[in-house]
Amino acid sequence: MRIYLPIYCMLFFLNLNAQTLLYKDSINVQAKVWSKDKEKKVTYSNWKTYTSHSIEMIKGFNSTENDLRDNYGGNNFFANNASGYFKISKNEDRFLFTDPLGNAYFNIGINGIRTGKSENNTKAFNENFKSTDEWIEKTHLDISSFGFNSAGSWSDINSITAFNKKTTSHFIYCTQLSLLSTFLQNRKTNALDYPVLANVFNPLFAAWCNEKILENKDTFKDPNLLGHFSDNELPLQEKLLTTFLKINDNDDPAFQAANEWLKRNNITKENITEIDENRFSGFVAENYFKIVNNALKKLDPNHLYLGSRLHSSAKNNPEVLRAAEKYVDVISINYYGSWDLNKKSNEQWASLSKPFMITEFYTKSEDANMENLSGAGWIVKSQKDRGIHYQNFILSFLQNKNCIGIHWFRYQDNDPTDKTADISNKDSNKGMINTNYNWYKPLTDAMSSINNKIYQLIKFIDTQKK
Repeated sequence: MRIYLPIYCMLFFLNLNAQTLLYKDSINVQAKVWSKDKEKKVTYSNWKTYTSHSIEMIKGFNSTENDLRDNYGGNNFFANNASGYFKISKNEDRFLFTDPLGNAYFNIGINGIRTGKSENNTKAFNENFKSTDEWIEKTHLDISSFGFNSAGSWSDINSITAFNKKTTSHFIYCTQLSLLSTFLQNRKTNALDYPVLANVFNPLFAAWCNEKILENKDTFKDPNLLGHFSDNELPLQEKLLTTFLKINDNDDPAFQAANEWLKRNNITKENITEIDENRFSGFVAENYFKIVNNALKKLDPNHLYLGSRLHSSAKNNPEVLRAAEKYVDVISINYYGSWDLNKKSNEQWASLSKPFMITEFYTKSEDANMENLSGAGWIVKSQKDRGIHYQNFILSFLQNKNCIGIHWFRYQDNDPTDKTADISNKDSNKGMINTNYNWYKPLTDAMSSINNKIYQLIKFIDTQKK
């Protein structure tokens, strides 16, 4: 009998890095839950009630002043030696970034800070801004006032870096390297039913990583770069062992890797269990993270490897997490399906030896008068409710001392008339700003009131009794 207790017991380990706030009140928010039926058609539940909390409800927290921040968005409540780049530090049992000046830095970002490309977007842009330079300057000013201190994935890096060269302000950003996804696009002969992650074992993948990373060489000495994401939502949640074995080609490297793994672990093809599938996913993840990490640290040792944005069940697969711990600097997670940080994830991620960051979450509102079918975010009734959810979500994650950043998805609403948009970004109120470049004030007011006190909240949480 095969026993895997030493690894899987981490699911039940309560780490003291998970803290608890006390509240003097709560508020109920109604929301519809996103799901897919058997035909993979998007459906939403009836309205359900979710108990939530806002910053004003925290017992004993009474701050009226905003945080003091340096030009990178950090705070000196603890400081290390300045390295000139973003690094990872631990203050007692709290992980945080340190910024290039050595100050504590909690990363609060927005994905997709870029201009829309549809005809409607272009018309609205021209009515609001004289140039891209004016747009990026105004956008940085606005989001900074809302307490955000970086751009997330899929943002306009060219405009951001051009802005940084002209000002003493610092617009922090991340790269999205898309290493495996671009490798697939480059391999035009790849069969449609060939497993995506089988390409990790292609001997050409490592060289491709070097080539793609070098395309970003202008960022290698940029102190405003937080770090690199290597991909987004790789399908590590799938039954990869079974899928790899279906390749059934003795000359295929992934098929060979799967059979060799079975042999090493004394497993037969007829006796594969769910635990075996999870372990094999960890094996695939480890190969992927090792290849990427080796390339990144060789070519850009100054900057952090921010992971591949785990999602679905992969974000809770202890084997995948163990693989990430070995090679990434920060474990990035796209978090959908829970109103806030659930108990299982809280305890599991608090026990990690590496910090984690949330790289996607959002809600969308009925009062935006959009179809709201694309994307996995919750539907709520109003922009005010989006703001309540945002604060409740942030507060739940701040209590986990391994969490060092949170990114909202995304800057601007989808434009339903944009025929070039990805299928997951067609018709939804995901943005902080609408297609006419008007901010949703009830949402941004709520964001501002908690973001601008994030360092005070961290210090307050860390002084509370466990």
